[in-house]
Amino acid sequence: MLIILSALFFGAAGPPVQAAHTQARLILARDTARPGDTVLAAVHLHMDPNWHTYWKNPGTSGMATTIDWQAPKGVTPGEIQWPAPEKLTEEEQVTYIYSNEVVLLVPLQLDSKLAAGPVELKAKLSWLECELKCIPGSAPVQAMLNIGTEQKPSKDAELIAAWQKKVPKKGVGLSAHAWWEGAAAGDLRRLLIEWNSTNAAATADFFPYASEQFEVQANTAKLPSDPGKFRLRAEVKKFEGDWPKQISGVLIEQTGAEKSGNEVELPIQPSGLAVAASSSTGLAA
Repeated sequence: MLIILSALFFGAAGPPVQAAHTQARLILARDTARPGDTVLAAVHLHMDPNWHTYWKNPGTSGMATTIDWQAPKGVTPGEIQWPAPEKLTEEEQVTYIYSNEVVLLVPLQLDSKLAAGPVELKAKLSWLECELKCIPGSAPVQAMLNIGTEQKPSKDAELIAAWQKKVPKKGVGLSAHAWWEGAAAGDLRRLLIEWNSTNAAATADFFPYASEQFEVQANTAKLPSDPGKFRLRAEVKKFEGDWPKQISGVLIEQTGAEKSGNEVELPIQPSGLAVAASSSTGLAA
């Protein structure tokens, strides 16, 4: 049974909030910013050993972390930028997780007429932390940003910059394309995905974004391909309606501990018609 957990305390500006197995804090790339700037904010979650939280598509179970902003007038939060996760396979379940820690990035757009002085930023976080059992967690967090005539980096600027490099890039120049491999078998149909790569030693995978009409199954197979290319086979399960006309997600390449991701939105070509489709329309994070 899931045990509902709330935050244990809410401190002053910027300190971590401790839940059962996760510490949460709101951090900023800058201590001081100018009106009209865009400032990167970030939610830093630090989990106990063997515990994890979830990506924007949690997989066959789990729950994505959410951020409910209480932003002051003149500050407009953007969408969460999600670093590439890990894939966790347990028995028949596959989930996409963050273990140890994760930094979820959010750009904050400052109004050009924002008055000088301190601005208090607040948000309510909700997440699911799991080991052998799962516990819903929540916490209020806060941070202070000074509005002035200059830009001053914060003590967390390097941490945020390091995690910004882990956010998947737009899949421009990959010549990525997808096509059906034969006819459907009931509510399942095989899909092939291919893209260009200069990293011959890497392993490859596809982490899909979630859809209510269909599911790109998490298990993929790497297939033989031409030099400089990766080709994967995945299976799509349809829930309702027609077969999807496109898929979106992250193409993963990994060598040892080094992982890179490219975000794509790919039209699905008919079976046997592998027409290259530009991935320059990758979804925003």
